[in-house]
Amino acid sequence: MRILDDSAALRRGIATAGVVLVAAALALAPTAAASAHDYLVETSPASGATQTEPLTQVSLTFNDRVLDLTGDGKSAILQVTSGGRYFETGCPTILDRSVTVPVTLGAAGTYTVDWQAVSADGHTVSGSYGFEYKPASGSAPASTGSASPTCGAKATPGPAEATPEAAAPTPGESVSTSAPVSAPSSGDSGLPLVIGIGIAIVVLALIGVLIVILTARRKPPAPQDPTSQAPTSQD
Repeated sequence: MRILDDSAALRRGIATAGVVLVAAALALAPTAAASAHDYLVETSPASGATQTEPLTQVSLTFNDRVLDLTGDGKSAILQVTSGGRYFETGCPTILDRSVTVPVTLGAAGTYTVDWQAVSADGHTVSGSYGFEYKPASGSAPASTGSASPTCGAKATPGPAEATPEAAAPTPGESVSTSAPVSAPSSGDSGLPLVIGIGIAIVVLALIGVLIVILTARRKPPAPQDPTSQAPTSQD
């Protein structure tokens, strides 16, 4: 009888744990999907780098495919500025996970790269980073830049929807992504938090199973029915 009680308790515990895990999966699914925005994995030049050679292009590489909504790269914005002037010489091009723009840098100094792209999940991501340009001593500036961007509107870091000239309207929210990273950090994505919550729920479910089993084992044996006792011998 005790073995049957323990088996039933174990089955109840497993069933309870299964219900908890399914509920946790359903609750965490929207959060996991929300953390699936594209993020930078590489830039050229790199963030904070010192560029000494003449530069012909700036490129960004993301962890996932960048959507080209217009077919000509205009759904992305990639601008290179210094001293309030723009140094890109053409419009961005999108190729799978990469966005590239041709540039001709001017005088030595700090340059800022502002970008905006449509993530593979349909949301707009944007950000900016900087690098230093230090050409050889005595080199004349290759360009004086322009007072307005070559293509589209100015890209502004942080949440911002693209203008019709810069990108076609996209559903969903805008997400700001800072300097390039090799993987999303806890500040850039909610995925680590989601994993931690999921692990905690699994642990709690297992503890619940153990409690059910131990409680069943500690139950006192049911009193026997006196009528079921075997008759004793009489003298």
